Parts: sequence; C-alpha cells; structure tokens
Amino acid sequence: MKKIAFIGAGSLVFGETLLTDILSFPSLQEDIVLCLEDFNPKRLDLMYRYMQKYREDNFSTLENVTLEKTTDQKEAVTNAKYVINAVLIGGLDVVKRDLEIPLKYGVTQCVGDTLGPGGVFRFLRTTSFFKSLLDDIHTYGYNANNLAGKKPLLLNYTNPMAMNTWYCNSLYPDSTIGLCHGVFETAAVLESAVHYMDVDPQGFDYLCAGINHLAWFLEVKYQDTNAEWHDAYPLIREASKTQFFLTDVEKLRVDMMNATGLFMTETSGHLSEYLPYYRKRSDLLEKYKGDGFFSELTHALDYNEQIVAQRNLEQEFKEKLNQDTLSLKEIPSWEYAPQIINAMESTVPVRVNGNVINKGNITNLPAECCVEVPIFFDSLGPHPQGGIKLPTVCQALCISNIMPQKAAVEGALSLDREKIYHAVLLDPNTASVCSPNEIREMVDELFECHKQWLPEFS
Repeated sequence: MKKIAFIGAGSLVFGETLLTDILSFPSLQEDIVLCLEDFNPKRLDLMYRYMQKYREDNFSTLENVTLEKTTDQKEAVTNAKYVINAVLIGGLDVVKRDLEIPLKYGVTQCVGDTLGPGGVFRFLRTTSFFKSLLDDIHTYGYNANNLAGKKPLLLNYTNPMAMNTWYCNSLYPDSTIGLCHGVFETAAVLESAVHYMDVDPQGFDYLCAGINHLAWFLEVKYQDTNAEWHDAYPLIREASKTQFFLTDVEKLRVDMMNATGLFMTETSGHLSEYLPYYRKRSDLLEKYKGDGFFSELTHALDYNEQIVAQRNLEQEFKEKLNQDTLSLKEIPSWEYAPQIINAMESTVPVRVNGNVINKGNITNLPAECCVEVPIFFDSLGPHPQGGIKLPTVCQALCISNIMPQKAAVEGALSLDREKIYHAVLLDPNTASVCSPNEIREMVDELFECHKQWLPEFS
C-alpha cells in the first residue's frame, strides 16, 4: 500500500483540488492510503466527509482507496511515502500583525508572505513546525528503519517558499521540494498573449528559472503548423502594448519586462514587494496599480480578501457535500504534487518547476541557496535541470532577495535575533523607506508581538 499524508488538509479549497487530482491518476487509484491531517478537527472532518462521499460516488474506480483522518502528525506520517504540506501557522490574526507593525514604519506589503518583515516572521513561526514534521517523517515515515532505502519526500506548499525549503533541506538534505503555482499560471498568461496576436500555436514551451516568486522566462517558444519552433517574445512584447490583461492588469510586471527584457513569475502585487522601485511612494503605487486582484497593489490586499473568503468557506463546502453525486475528475489541474507522485509511481515521467537547493543548477547564483528550476521526475525520483545561467540583471535581482533569505535561514538555525534583523535590513522594499535604526525598532516590535510563537528567541 502506498501512503500519502496531507498535512493541513483542512485547507478546504486547496485540499479538494490536490486530493481529487491525486485520484484522477490510474496509478494512484489502486492500493493507496490517503491520510488527512489537520489540527482543526472541524475543518478536517469537513474534508474527510467530502472525500468519503467522493470515494463512494465513484466506488467502482476508487474501491481500493483507503481514507484516514487524524489530528496526530506522527500518526499521519507513519509509513507515508509522500507528505504534502499546506499549513498556515498562527492563522490570519498573526498575519495581521505582520502587516500592521511594518506599516507604522512606512513599509507597505500587498501580501507579506515571501520576503520583507511579513515573509521573515511568517517563516520564523513555521520553523518549529517544520523541524517537528521532518523529525517525524524520518523517524516514522516510509523506510524509516532502512538506512539504505528510499526516504519519504516532503512536497511543501507553505510560504515563504524559498526560506522554508532552504531551512528544511538544511535540517535534512534532499528531503523537501517546494511547489508553487506561479510558473504554470504565468505560462498560461504568455500563451494567451501569443493567441492574442492571431497565432494559433500547435505547441508552446518555455524555460523558466530563478528563485520562487522571482523566476524568469528565459525562453518562450511556440510551434507553427509546419512544426517549426519560433521565439514567442516578439509577439509577447507586441501584445503587452494592446492586450487588456497586460496593459491594464499586469502594468507593473510589464514595466519590469521592459526594464529587464524578460517576463517573470508572480502577479504585480507580489512582485512589487521584492523590489525597491514601486512601494516607496504613493504616486508610483497609483501609476502602476492594475485593474484586477493582486495587481491593485493595495496594502494588506490578500489578508483582507482572506478574511472575507473565510466567512463563507465552510458553508460553501457543506453545500458541496449535499450534492447528489460528486463526479470523478477526468483531467487533473496543473498543480504539481499529484503529477510528481504519479510520475514516481508509474512509467510516465513529468517536468515541473520546483524549489530545491541550487548545487550549481543555476551557475551564477550561490550553490547553497534555494532556486526554482525545471525538475524531471520519474520512478528514480527528482532530476533538477542544471547548467542554467541567468542574465546579469536577473541574477542581481535574485541575489537581492537571496541574501535576506540567507540571513533569515541562518538566524532561524542559530536562533540569532541579530541575523533576523539583518534579513529585514537587507530587504529591498523595506530598505527603500526605512533607516537601519527604524528597521531595528520594527524588528524588535515584531519579536515582542510574536513572542508566543517564537519562545526560542526570548
């Protein structure tokens, strides 16, 4: 029996997507155990009841699928070959503090989950959880007593992706791969731009590499009716002048493409936080705000949206449980984790973009940092693509984010508050509006309000 543990399965929308994706693959419909875990019993029970109904409504196909639920992390990962993680430590109340305190010092954050004060303190709240999870995986997981055997794979979706993945692999090398939506969602944007230019591509492909939320589409190509491949960038640049989504929604991302020559992952709202150029002045935020969610650039935009969404989420999910029949998903979403597990359990390899320790895969970024690169998966496991070199401007912008990440990871591993201060000090967005002493006061205040989550730093 193959066991897949889902930690944080009470994440209702995301959990439903991933779990039904998994069960859309024939290789994952036989002799499989899906163990759902969450600290919130109410949310966990909702997801478990949904998946029970899903199995019963498609029993002829899913007869050999076993469902389990638990609030015990150790029980969830015992004998698990794959562990999917999608937790938010502290909930939305503490996220609010990540946003409100920096705002007092002039630091605005649209999301605050990746870099800067919000990203750094979200990371610190998560480190104790990851240490506990990895200890349990390696003590009780698949092949736990076989030193030479293949070990479980942790597939992490929790932000800040780069810092979390870097930290986990510092504790247990090659244990964790980070997965994000940004690459495949941005690829869809670029393919749409090609279609907009009255081209009907017979094929579409790309090479994207960098760091999480700051990865660059180094090559984008489309195939014509004669099976010849062409550079898609001339069409994308033309589309960026007239296509509504690029001209009115992703104004900031297009501005950065014009500056660097390349399109990159993540929406304009996210991207604005990783750079020193936009969030320091209200007139710039007004100029580059887009007509669409995550492009409005508004401070605390994601937090405010989550507050509204959470009010109705459980009721909407209960309504799904009252449907007559839940149909078996025939085509999985683009999410990577189910595709990876299928590739490792079947004869169908897959290429995804994932987060791993660099080890020279991107030749002009530090070897020890966390990078986002193409990774090929098969029955032997992950095979990251190497030999990638970023243009100097992309290299420099990535390094401007890598160094705060490095300081934060080192600070978390050594419990060194001064290195955490350095992580925020080096953040490009924070540095664009604050003096070093102001940043120190901000970090001290953040530590004080997070002390219940960070007792090891007291």
